[in-house]
Amino acid sequence: MFRLLLFFLLLLCAQPNLQAEYTYTLEYASTLWADEDKDGISDDKDNCPYKFNPHQDDSDGDGIGDVCDDDDCDCENEHQMIYVCQQGMMRRVYCSALSDPNTYCGSCQEEEKEVCNECPVDDRGNITLCVIKTNKLLNVKGRCEDLGNYFDNDGSLKDGVECGPCTCAMIGDVDTDGDGACDTLDECPNNPLKVEAGMCGCDAYDSDGDWVCDADDICPGGSDKIDSDGDGVPDFCDQCEGHDDNSDWDDDGVPDGCDACPDSVTGDSDGDGVCDNEDICPGGDDNIDNNGDGIPDACETSKCAVSGNSEFEWIQDVKINDWFNLTNDNGGYAEFSDPALMFFPGDSIKLWLTPGYVDQVAELSYAIFIDWNGDGDFDDQEERVYDRRSLRERGRDMVVPPFAKPGNICARFIVNYGRIHSACDPCIDGEVEDYILLIKGDGSSNCDQTEESFDYDLDQGIQGLDGGWGWASGWRASVSGNPKARILQQSLSASNISTVGQKLGVLTPAGTSYKIARDFDLESQDMWMSFTYLKRGGAGTLDLRLGDNDESISIDQSGALNLAGNVGPILSNNAPSLVVIHIQRGGNQDQLSAWINPTQSMVLEPGNAALQATVSLDTDIKSMLFDFKGIDAVGTTDHYIDEIRVACSQDRILTDQGGNNPDPVDMEITVAPNPITNGANAGITLSNATFFQGTLNLYTMGGTMILTQDAVAGLNVVPTAGLQPGIYVLEFDTDAGKVTAQLVVQS
Repeated sequence: MFRLLLFFLLLLCAQPNLQAEYTYTLEYASTLWADEDKDGISDDKDNCPYKFNPHQDDSDGDGIGDVCDDDDCDCENEHQMIYVCQQGMMRRVYCSALSDPNTYCGSCQEEEKEVCNECPVDDRGNITLCVIKTNKLLNVKGRCEDLGNYFDNDGSLKDGVECGPCTCAMIGDVDTDGDGACDTLDECPNNPLKVEAGMCGCDAYDSDGDWVCDADDICPGGSDKIDSDGDGVPDFCDQCEGHDDNSDWDDDGVPDGCDACPDSVTGDSDGDGVCDNEDICPGGDDNIDNNGDGIPDACETSKCAVSGNSEFEWIQDVKINDWFNLTNDNGGYAEFSDPALMFFPGDSIKLWLTPGYVDQVAELSYAIFIDWNGDGDFDDQEERVYDRRSLRERGRDMVVPPFAKPGNICARFIVNYGRIHSACDPCIDGEVEDYILLIKGDGSSNCDQTEESFDYDLDQGIQGLDGGWGWASGWRASVSGNPKARILQQSLSASNISTVGQKLGVLTPAGTSYKIARDFDLESQDMWMSFTYLKRGGAGTLDLRLGDNDESISIDQSGALNLAGNVGPILSNNAPSLVVIHIQRGGNQDQLSAWINPTQSMVLEPGNAALQATVSLDTDIKSMLFDFKGIDAVGTTDHYIDEIRVACSQDRILTDQGGNNPDPVDMEITVAPNPITNGANAGITLSNATFFQGTLNLYTMGGTMILTQDAVAGLNVVPTAGLQPGIYVLEFDTDAGKVTAQLVVQS
């Protein structure tokens, strides 16, 4: 500074004519750097130049330092709220507002107003505010200085805030449901439990908070969003974790994946570890078979007990066809069984036994009894199949009769020193041996034809057990998907489409399935099967599974027939099609052949099949399952199926297909005499026939065929010898239909 002044003085001395100009400059410089209060802040920048205030504090932000500001309203910082007189009205403001020259500390000169923007203060210094929210009214009470969030910067109440306690009347409204939310602010003014409709509306809820309304909630009380096994059933309600809860073939409420007996509605009722549908001995323990004959002790074939004295004579060996059993002396009695001892009615059977001796050959009595009807005795006609006295081995060749009862029956072999009076003779001086034979059905007697026409009352559903042999249970239904598949209204009792023959109708929305399963006993033999199928509406598929095999027969969404993955012809849409399947057994490889709409006169041979496939099927098929699916993303699919038929010959399959009701058979059966005495011949007269040949069958009331013979118009004779007293069914069967009558046999 000193050097600068010296510089100016030198200039003045050197140039006298500039003295006035430089004198002014020095005076200006003196004023510019003046610091009257010596606080280090030049007076021109000091907010209080006459009082020492080096920190320049200005709490109210009015440009006047606190040390010389007599109008700071005791502000300590510019964000502090204070009451001031602003534009003639008391307001609550921030200290920064004091910079306004129209703002003063203290009361206004005019009539004093209530604080808090005219909200009254109670005797404790508190005010009450009504805060109007979007859908409710909120009462707020407190001191003015604590309610700053409800005031603008200028001290005015914010929008939606009123003085005083909240009432709907305050905003000109009512609260109809009394939930504290005024009607104009209440989305659900008539529901006291809801003020917001939310995603479910005013009258519905999402009680478990899983973002699924209760009306659509699959799993109330748990999240619908977590389904680890992807079966459509959320984990919280999953019965069978890791498996499809919707797969329940026996419809017992237990999903197949967690069902110890998935094919048995009754499970394992006798608790022997064998499911009822496979139980050899219902009510008994299948695991106890002390003689190892494959028949549980609790269900051993009933027969009279008899034993001999084999001290001198016994049975050395027995031969049944090619099966040979060397037994020697068993102490008077023994029982044997073997899987090889299986026969069908009509099979030839060779029975042979060889005696054993102590010393020398003697003339002995031989007898063989077979309990053909399985009633536990050997007293019925034709059950004493051999009786001879001889010095050496003896036996006979015979044919298993058509009336042999399917299942386990007993064949008894006896060697005796004296005469054999009966199979239960208590005085046997020799030996007795019993052999368990298994009788199966064959194509001529027990594989005539079985059918399912679905002629059931709608109210009772598809209960099953329609005509024919082989059915072992009614239908079981399994439904999956949402909305669920269902039987079409009236489809069981009457067709609701213009085409004939459609009895079972099933409607399947997209993503749904309707399965029907039924136990069916088909042994290891060739089989013909047919059914009528129609599909209309959206895309859908049909799968047919036989036994435990993979789905081997199907109709895809385009209507194409598939056999084990081989694609064949396409069925007509909106028109019924007859599908015929032939299973030809061939050891480990079976041949499937299929035809679409063959004529009754057509000979169905592999060469004219529409589709063929080589597959491996179960030896014995114990069930059949139809699975109707809907896969159309827009519409539903109507499936119709009818006249499911199974037989062992082609001609039985093509008879009367398509569900048409055949014309009444123009014939009457006259039986004379009726009742008839056992042993007499019944005269069967077929009159008024428009055709002249067919088959005359005789059945028990339980459906067992006793005999069958060719029949023609006029008089036919049926023998009754050997028939037990009771009621029997006579049936005359032709290509045009069947006529039946009853035959009563008396003792």
